[in-house]
Formats: sequence, C-alpha cells, structure tokens
Amino acid sequence: TPSVLPGNKELEPLKFSQVATSLPRQKVEECVLGTTSLLSHCLAKGENVALVLKDLGFLLIEGTKVQMKFYHEFLARLTGKENLEKVVFKVPGLLDMMVSPTVPVASLTFSGRVIIFPK
Repeated sequence: TPSVLPGNKELEPLKFSQVATSLPRQKVEECVLGTTSLLSHCLAKGENVALVLKDLGFLLIEGTKVQMKFYHEFLARLTGKENLEKVVFKVPGLLDMMVSPTVPVASLTFSGRVIIFPK
C-alpha cells in the first residue's frame, strides 16, 4: 500500500516487474536495491555522488546541492533537434542543465571528487 508523505504526496513501491523488460525481475530488484543501498550509505557518510543514467544524463549530489545534468543528445531526441535549438536560448538555465557524455563528471563538481554509480 502507498505511504503518505508530507504535503499529502503518496509514495508507491517500485513495481520491479514493470521495470524488468528483458532481464529477470529478481535481477532488476537486486540491482535497484543494491544501488539505492550503496547510494544511501555514501550520502550518509557525506560523500559527493553522481548517479549516471545511461543515455539520459546524471544526477549530481554534493552536500545539500542536487542537480540534474542531461545529455544534449537525450534532449534533442526528446524535443527534436530543431526545437531544442530554438528553446535553448529562450529557457533560462537550460544550457547549465546540458552536458556532453564525453565530459568527465568529476570535472563538473565543486570538490572534483565524486563517487560514480554504476561503476
């Protein structure tokens, strides 16, 4: 059953069978739980963390600062290349949210030190 969070938001458990497309459900569950456990452990120790989301971008967590960086190619696929070029100059801060997949994640951090998931 869903849990209720502050602000009357509902938190539902992840349905691993919906995530598991070509992999066995148990394997997907082990990977997700292992990654979230390790991520939680690193955050509890105050480590800076980047969670790499293949072909999408990465979530960078440094202390209390959390930012999402999207790969340019992902946004171009999502919006269409022509639309992205038009929007990029109209939306403040959008360029700051975009990054090339060839840029080392650690170079974008304040500390220059980050644990990258998955390895």
